[in-house]
Amino acid sequence: MKLTDIDTIAGSDTGAKLELRHPATGEKLEGSWIKLAGPDSKIAKQRRAEIRRKMRRTGRQGLDFDALEAEAAETRVAVTLSWGGIELENGAVKCTADNVRKVYEDFPWIAEQVDEFQGDRANFIGSSSKSAASMSDSELG
Repeated sequence: MKLTDIDTIAGSDTGAKLELRHPATGEKLEGSWIKLAGPDSKIAKQRRAEIRRKMRRTGRQGLDFDALEAEAAETRVAVTLSWGGIELENGAVKCTADNVRKVYEDFPWIAEQVDEFQGDRANFIGSSSKSAASMSDSELG
């Protein structure tokens, strides 16, 4: 198989949908999803570059646990492209940076699912790459 058949960059830039699951039962929350840019996306690379610049400016002593948590939270917000079925007591919540930040802060189980999904490159490989990866050697020729 050619490595070029496994394109995590294009898939990361396009994004993939995380279907939210109930934190206790693991059941899918029907209609509730978050579209995320992947770890190889331009957005994620820009966030890593921002963090490196901050580290150079402040030095390692300037990055304590709280600062690292804040950077992780901002990265979650940055890689969130859209969502659907996210509702609070007042109804549907629009996908804006402020709303995304608040939902992730108020519902840490969602932030945890976002981190796990977004960190797994397999979620961002195009469907043609996934189907080729699942074929047997004889099918590939």
